[in-house]
Amino acid sequence: MAVRPPMKGIPMAQLTDKARTLFDGPNFAVLSTLEPDGRPQSTVVWVKRDGDDLLFALPRSRRKTANLQRDPRAAVAIFDPANPYDSVQVQGTASLEDDPDGKLIDELSHKYVGGPYPGFAGPNPEWVTARIRADKVT
Repeated sequence: MAVRPPMKGIPMAQLTDKARTLFDGPNFAVLSTLEPDGRPQSTVVWVKRDGDDLLFALPRSRRKTANLQRDPRAAVAIFDPANPYDSVQVQGTASLEDDPDGKLIDELSHKYVGGPYPGFAGPNPEWVTARIRADKVT
């Protein structure tokens, strides 16, 4: 799967310190993509920050992966479970890259469940890493 560069003409945004803190903690995020008919599709996901980019491990067979392949626009919301009003939304553009060894899902599993990936996606999924580059941080 080819890496898609950010969309031309849209400036990159930087995450705030508050956003970095939320994304660095074991807080669940909601990834929203666009269905073929334009309706939003939202999924709770594990997330990792790489600089100001957000990384997700996605099974290739899932709808959110197909949505991002077709239309790379995405939004991510995250909040502090101790204070849900402490939240951040990131709108951005995704690129996808194959992760045949599942390195990212293993790293995220240790962050969120403290051990190896428990197999929520079924047996032997093919993994893809989605990288969201922020266009807007709210």
